Amino acid sequence: MIGFLRTTGKVTPEVPDNSMEATETNEMPRSKAEPKVQVEVSVPKPLDDEIQKLALADGWNPTEFYRMLIVDGLAAYAEKSNKRLVNKQLRNKLGVDDNSND
Repeated sequence: MIGFLRTTGKVTPEVPDNSMEATETNEMPRSKAEPKVQVEVSVPKPLDDEIQKLALADGWNPTEFYRMLIVDGLAAYAEKSNKRLVNKQLRNKLGVDDNSND
């Protein structure tokens, strides 16, 4: 798994040998960005390898690529969840049974 930035500002590198080199920094640059929270995720090795290849091929830092995948995945999930909620509310409003085959 790739190291993520901790809220302390230190990088925890756990980079596979075949990927980009990790460098350790003592301080994060000052920015107006919200502080980060460390999240550890376990994924199958073949999936991690594919993510690493995609990140490197597209010029992404692997850690940033993981962040982007999480944000985009959350947005896709929220959109799908909202559609289900709206559909359910419309069905209730119209008095349509969810189990009908019309």
